[in-house]
Amino acid sequence: MAGAPGRERMVEELLAALQAHVEEEDQEEEGGKTRPPRKKRKTNKDKDTTRETFFPMVLQNPCLPPPCETYPIPRRSALSMEQFGNHLPSAQPLVITQALRHWPAFGERAWNSPDYLLKKTFGGRRLVPVEVGRSYTDVGWGQSIITFKEFMDRYMLHNPQHGQEGIAYLAQHDLFAQIPSLRNDISVPDYCYTDPPQPAPGTPLALKEPPAKLDEPLLNAWFGPAGTVSPLHTDPYHNILCQVVGKKYVRVYCPEETEKLYARGIEEGGVDMSNTSQVDVEGDEEERDRQFPNFKRAKYMETVLQEGECLYIPVGWWHYVRSLGASFSVSFWWN
Repeated sequence: MAGAPGRERMVEELLAALQAHVEEEDQEEEGGKTRPPRKKRKTNKDKDTTRETFFPMVLQNPCLPPPCETYPIPRRSALSMEQFGNHLPSAQPLVITQALRHWPAFGERAWNSPDYLLKKTFGGRRLVPVEVGRSYTDVGWGQSIITFKEFMDRYMLHNPQHGQEGIAYLAQHDLFAQIPSLRNDISVPDYCYTDPPQPAPGTPLALKEPPAKLDEPLLNAWFGPAGTVSPLHTDPYHNILCQVVGKKYVRVYCPEETEKLYARGIEEGGVDMSNTSQVDVEGDEEERDRQFPNFKRAKYMETVLQEGECLYIPVGWWHYVRSLGASFSVSFWWN
């Protein structure tokens, strides 16, 4: 039913009703009230522990020290749609400040509140796909489907009951189709309704068949702890990356630097990985210089993207992203 066209409103109404029912039950449990058993009384063994873990008021992961910004990406404050349109022909990245603070995700429906996120996922019962490992290019990287509460417990809040669990990332996930009510906490930036330029002639994306024109921007959620990485790669769309919680270090390379970035090719199983670099940007420098000697000659720009800021990444630009602490971002792709 969830995938049938024209039924989005029905699905949203069903989810809202279920959400209200779960919150009512959880409130009664917290208040010490009990309900008569429907079919079977739960034993201690199978007791629902969704609300038993203590969650802090806000996400408070230690923040990793940011790298020194040697070649900073330019910044502009409260850029109007017209001013952004005037910037587009330059095809240059840009950090835009003071553009997102009207979002409820920064205020009354704060995404840095674990309790709020749990309530929006039926007490953490919703299943989510996560990437297990630092980066999808690492050996041992994998994928798993777990409850949202388990993801929070194990990887975001480091519940000692789970021990040392490594790292996991809820990455490039259409969370807002799965949990429509979260979509009301943000809004598509006006910048995504401008007419952006095509990839520059002679660059790798310009040589490929362009993707179909989007009717609406594509939204994806990126939620994870410190140390999660999106390796150096390109996207087929223009991107506005919005930082809602925490900080991220971002490094970008223009398409003209592609030859120095050692793109992957067609890998095992026929998977086209030509949009991803072989280089571990912040890996061992000596090993990197030995394997990829031209990489150090590639020119780049960088920034630490703060809460409430967004970064415009032009189509075809290579970008590397690392979370410096507990981080929640939303990307808006458009063409």
